[in-house]
Amino acid sequence: MLYVQGGNKHQKKLSQQLFNFCCGDLFPNITKPIIDLNIHPIEDAMAWTDYEGDGKFFIEIESSLAERQFIITFCHEMIHVCQFLAGVEVSEVAAYQHEQDLADRFAQSLTAKA
Repeated sequence: MLYVQGGNKHQKKLSQQLFNFCCGDLFPNITKPIIDLNIHPIEDAMAWTDYEGDGKFFIEIESSLAERQFIITFCHEMIHVCQFLAGVEVSEVAAYQHEQDLADRFAQSLTAKA
């Protein structure tokens, strides 16, 4: 379940699409996490994720990001969600290594539907 605060209409719709895609791609066999997403201006970061326990997360994403960077950033944070749920060490290196590929697969899924 994804709850979105802030952002514009397009960012809200895009966030829901990204959430559904990432959940299916990153953890298809487990219950979807509960994420409170806040899209707003953030100083000194593009985004961050906080695990609250029991499959609940809080994510903040910078509202001024261009669409492609927003997609990549959302994917990056969802990789962190996956890491938390898998009980593995949260790694920025791993998230940076996989964010582009996940974002590209998301973009391909959109063109396949069109």
